[in-house]
Amino acid sequence: MNWLRFLFTLLGLIIVGIVGWYYYDQHVISNPSDSSDKVATEPKNEKKSETADFPELVDPSLFIQFPDGAIRDELVIHFRDRADYLKYLAALAGAGYPPIGQIDELLAVRISTDSLKAVDPVLFESERSFSYLIERPPAPVEIAPEAFASLQAYGQSARSIVGGLVDGGDGAGILVGILDSGIVPHAQFDDTYIVNIDIAGGGVAGPGAQHGTSVASIISGSEGIAPEAELFVVRVLDDQGLGTSYDVAQGIIQAVDMGVDVLNMSLGVYQDVQILRDAISYANQQGVILVAAAGNDAYAQLPFPAAYPSVLSVTAVDAKGQQALFPNQSKSIDFAAPGVGIVTANEEGGTIPFSGTSAAAPFVSGTLAAMLSANTNMSSQQAVQLLQRYLNEAGSSGPDPVYGAGLIDWDRLRERGQPGLLDVAVADIHLASDATPGTMMPIEVTVQNRGTSWLASADLEVILGEDEPMAFTVGSLSPGQITSRKVFTQVPSLGSDETLQIAARVLPPEVESDIRLQNNLKAVTYRPRN
Repeated sequence: MNWLRFLFTLLGLIIVGIVGWYYYDQHVISNPSDSSDKVATEPKNEKKSETADFPELVDPSLFIQFPDGAIRDELVIHFRDRADYLKYLAALAGAGYPPIGQIDELLAVRISTDSLKAVDPVLFESERSFSYLIERPPAPVEIAPEAFASLQAYGQSARSIVGGLVDGGDGAGILVGILDSGIVPHAQFDDTYIVNIDIAGGGVAGPGAQHGTSVASIISGSEGIAPEAELFVVRVLDDQGLGTSYDVAQGIIQAVDMGVDVLNMSLGVYQDVQILRDAISYANQQGVILVAAAGNDAYAQLPFPAAYPSVLSVTAVDAKGQQALFPNQSKSIDFAAPGVGIVTANEEGGTIPFSGTSAAAPFVSGTLAAMLSANTNMSSQQAVQLLQRYLNEAGSSGPDPVYGAGLIDWDRLRERGQPGLLDVAVADIHLASDATPGTMMPIEVTVQNRGTSWLASADLEVILGEDEPMAFTVGSLSPGQITSRKVFTQVPSLGSDETLQIAARVLPPEVESDIRLQNNLKAVTYRPRN
């Protein structure tokens, strides 16, 4: 009987062992994520940590792929609901990870990636984005010195170029925001009311403030287009002309909340950044006019914020009204304005020449400020539409990538209320930039009625080189209307010394009644590009 009892006991132990092994295999080895038994999966020859029963949380930041241009080790978290936004901020504070920044109006929080170890924003119905480096447009001389040297500089202050006050408006009662590199004290601003804040650091009048000072002197001050306009200057760019899209968004919000009527941004980034897009939308909803430089990189695209449809983008022309070679190109450009050799306030006193689309953008901002001050019942939208209505045609007919919608003409703005003015002009002689050398190509000659009365008819002559003039009749044109004629000619071959010379002249039946005969004639010379 003893041997039988021993046999049953042994059999029971074997069964218990088999059941125990099955449980271990199913619940420990096959499910190592179970933290209660995680230590059982460690190799026997490894020394256990003193905190092995409390494994470390994997750092989520290790799995974040930062795009090119994004600021490393930080994120921007966006919330749909204010309650979630406030709960997240409270959770961060409770965990000892205060945010780097927050924009309450946009429900956006700027955080260090280290805070992800303590608080996961996904738990609070949020979206993640990045902040990007943003910069002022590079100086044109750094792009093509020989081309830049050939441009015709204005050599005058903005006030002189515009020819005095627009509609008699001096900018009084209008607040213009300037997001840039700051501003330094200067005699031109002795009578200008200026409020400034520093987001980028280094002080509003710190190193690098020359760029913002030049921009400001085009808008306001004794030599500005709207000399009595008040300025709200936000330093968002450092001494190297660099900033972040988050800081620019914060600057936009602060400027809007301050009550600016017009906001000038001579800066950009080639990335559609969510925080910047949201800030632009916020400003738009408040009725603020947004103006931005088109950029000086000679790209076939615009940077943001100029690329946003709700922002007025501005390219640069020289004193001859020719595109300045260095600007970016896009058919969505809203205005072309002076941007070569503008005389502006120098941070060391006196004046300094200033070039680029950074110079062109404040011409639009200053003009709109003057118009709004002269017409207190005019809305922001009406002011923009009025400025667009009196643009001069340039380049190919209609909106084109070089001049956008056209050039600002301050004389036409001032004369719009004077009936019966006759002014017919050769707007441009255009050969496509992609014209094939050595082939027959079309030349487009555009005529525009820049007066305030209907043009009944006019005679147009086009001369190609030494050929006999080709005659055309221009029919009736309403004020501002354009019409084009095409002629075909042989384009010089590459490597040849030949040039293509084209001239055009338009004359109304009563020549003496034309108030600006100087724009009735235009001549251009094309050389093949090697």
